[in-house]
Amino acid sequence: MKNMVFVLLILVSELAMATNLRGRVDIRHPYTGDLFPASGATVELIVFTNFGPQLVYTYFTGSDGMYYMPNIMPGNYILRINQYLDYQIQVLNMPYQDLRPVLVQ
Repeated sequence: MKNMVFVLLILVSELAMATNLRGRVDIRHPYTGDLFPASGATVELIVFTNFGPQLVYTYFTGSDGMYYMPNIMPGNYILRINQYLDYQIQVLNMPYQDLRPVLVQ
């Protein structure tokens, strides 16, 4: 019984350190130059380990260009947009973290 309580406490403490990420992907209109949400963009979160890059999360943006990634552990990551734009980000130890909008040319 004590072992089960110990394991439960470890799992709860790990989730308490996890962060919920939120961000937006925008596209510039080719004729007007206006920005609008990039619907259906692929957003991947990648971490580098001793075994090389590891995919942590994949999300497709909604019609509002937003993406959400729950329960991400604090650390340094690569945010990859549409499999070719890479941005280094640092996930902080906080409940929620908003990332700057990403512009896809």
